[in-house]
Amino acid sequence: MKVLTTLFLLIFSIVYTSAQQSLEGLWKTGKEETIIEISFSSEQLMGKLKSSNNDKAELGKIILKDLRSEGSKWIGKIYAAKRKEWYNVEIISKEEVLELKISFGLLSKSLQWKKANN
Repeated sequence: MKVLTTLFLLIFSIVYTSAQQSLEGLWKTGKEETIIEISFSSEQLMGKLKSSNNDKAELGKIILKDLRSEGSKWIGKIYAAKRKEWYNVEIISKEEVLELKISFGLLSKSLQWKKANN
């Protein structure tokens, strides 16, 4: 019985850890060579605009905020610069890719960000 309990806890921790893949790092959005840096700041996970070929881009601007883990996904807010508004975002990390689902009203939009080579 003790072996079964230990085995169960080991398997559960492996599954839980793999579902909690970190978002930290540099991510390419695919538009205008834009790179977002996701890191911890003041004990919160957030994303800031690191670089872009867009002259109007505000480097250092917070793009992702209020990120929290919910099972195998991350929930938070993403800033839409064109509309100057915050929207709900759901992020799923798949190794070298982040899948983002942005919700606004009854509509949603899906994006993919790729891991940038450091």
